[in-house]
Amino acid sequence: MKLHYFHDPEGNFGDDLNPWLWPRLLPGLLDDDGRELLVGIGTLLNHRLPVGPVKHVFGSGVGYGGLPAYDGRLQFHAVRGFLSADRLGLPADKVITDAAVLLRLVPLPPTSLKRVPVGLMLTGRALRDFDWAPVCGEAGVHLISCHWPVERVLDEIRRCDILLTETMHGAIVADLYRVPWVPVTCSPIVLEFKWQDWLSSLRMDYAPTHVTPLFDASRALPRGGRFKAAVKRGLRTAGLWHEHWAPPPARSSGVRDQARAAAELRAAAQRRPMLSDERLLETHVQRYAALLEAWARGRAASTQASQGSLSLAPVWPS
Repeated sequence: MKLHYFHDPEGNFGDDLNPWLWPRLLPGLLDDDGRELLVGIGTLLNHRLPVGPVKHVFGSGVGYGGLPAYDGRLQFHAVRGFLSADRLGLPADKVITDAAVLLRLVPLPPTSLKRVPVGLMLTGRALRDFDWAPVCGEAGVHLISCHWPVERVLDEIRRCDILLTETMHGAIVADLYRVPWVPVTCSPIVLEFKWQDWLSSLRMDYAPTHVTPLFDASRALPRGGRFKAAVKRGLRTAGLWHEHWAPPPARSSGVRDQARAAAELRAAAQRRPMLSDERLLETHVQRYAALLEAWARGRAASTQASQGSLSLAPVWPS
């Protein structure tokens, strides 16, 4: 069975949880045999899912693109939230929550990093558009990159007293480790639907603090692209513009924009942070534990003669 997930060449924490987590939970199950797919963490339930293989869905969700093809080989064990279930026409009992909560079943050593009052985790788009380090320094917040390796990000989140996060899996992991968190948006492409989908499983609402987006043309555009953008702005200013032309990107953010963003980050850190109900969260974790154990043992029983016994790693809480 092959693990199906989105691979960002730069690294992306939420997606990269897949190859880190699933082999620890299901040792010996995953390989490169693409006749069956494990579809886990991410907004993966769309038209890009391969049609041929059997697809086992554990905690993924809807959000990007069209719905997946119902080819008779799509097996929904659990989905991320009630919005996904509704879009897919699934009963409510197929909803648990995002599968990243299974991190709770993997023991981690205590982080040795010094605690920080406020952390900030941005999307890859925001990090590509601008160097946020000086702004974070001015705001007094600790910047955490979604491009870092999984274990480093887990340590960085756990060292925070409060996490400001634009990334949904930053919020999920903070919530899992009981780090209070505040949702923020610093770029225009955050998909609210997936946040609402996940939070529906925890009976919570999505109400992010908006932080001024920052843009640096020297980082985000090649030299030719910067010249083209300048020409487009000139044409638009002169009234020589066609509605079908792609609009030019934003100008590079100035000192005032950066100061405004820093002030907004400081204000976000003063908001009342969010944290899900511990009993509900633990119920979701235990439902996943039981579901995965029964599924793995069922597969082991059917393949024992040819492949030997298969069992879950001994990571379940006592």
